[in-house]
Amino acid sequence: MYGDTGFTKVQQEMLDILDDGLPHTRLELHACLPDPESALSSIQRHIAVIRKLIRPVGHDLICELVHRRICYRHVRLLRSPNDD
Repeated sequence: MYGDTGFTKVQQEMLDILDDGLPHTRLELHACLPDPESALSSIQRHIAVIRKLIRPVGHDLICELVHRRICYRHVRLLRSPNDD
């Protein structure tokens, strides 16, 4: 979907999980990290880079609360009438 955009292996694995458009917990995304002992907050850096790369093509990662858990969801953004 994104071609050669410069995602790292970890970021691509996270995107592969998120590409179904469903909410996924931080633990699911943390499983993509090479060091299972790293802090849960370690996913934040990867999320920030992914957002930076996918927003220009009309996509985003949103953070939402589902059953009292922080989750991330991959969404397509609507075009604004001013986008031309």
